[in-house]
Amino acid sequence: MKKIKLVLIILLIGVIVSALEITSRIGLFIFFSIGVVITLSSFVIFKHIKFLRNSGMCFGALFILLPLLSTSGIWLGMIGALLIVLFDKNDFSISSISGLFSKRQKQEYIFVDSREDTPEPGSIHRYDWLGSQVIGDEPYEWNDINAGQFAGDTIIDLGNTILPAKENVIVIRKGFGRVRILVPYGVGVMIHHHGFGGQVEFENQTYTLSNESIQLYSAGYNRSTKRVKIYTTIVAGKVEVIEA
Repeated sequence: MKKIKLVLIILLIGVIVSALEITSRIGLFIFFSIGVVITLSSFVIFKHIKFLRNSGMCFGALFILLPLLSTSGIWLGMIGALLIVLFDKNDFSISSISGLFSKRQKQEYIFVDSREDTPEPGSIHRYDWLGSQVIGDEPYEWNDINAGQFAGDTIIDLGNTILPAKENVIVIRKGFGRVRILVPYGVGVMIHHHGFGGQVEFENQTYTLSNESIQLYSAGYNRSTKRVKIYTTIVAGKVEVIEA
């Protein structure tokens, strides 16, 4: 309870300092005054017209908030209130503040399940229509991938997961863009690609396609205990399978 009162006092001091700043800066004062007039006028004139009253009050509040956020007092008040909320008086110290920021640099250990995946019925994974999408920028549990996109780049990093000792599947359908798949050494790869236009880069070889299909295997595919089958269809773009 004492902490809440202290937060309110800090915020009130910040508002008072901001009010003093506004009165000393003519531009902010005019802007703030317009906001007050709009808010009060909307409440009085359009008292029985809900839509106009609410619209006027929203515009008035915007005119009031912008000058406040342009002053240093309100920001100092909010920062002070945030520090009070985050830290107890018994634990407040320079080391506690530095500890808050050092957490980001501590190593996070994420345990990945290497067992064979069990499909969850009814689960939905949504992909963006446009833009870049990255799968595997941090450790994740493996599940077969079935992705689609109209335009953009797709990057899949298999180095941040543990592939089960079986044939794993990646299916990608794309209108336009690039697909890059990073595969750990020792994993057997089969790629079956159909492209209306574009290229496939696989095992240091580049293949140019024009409404053609191609199926390629990595060296030692049949001897590999872990395998991944990649099926891609792209209207125009490039597919890269890179050992990393």
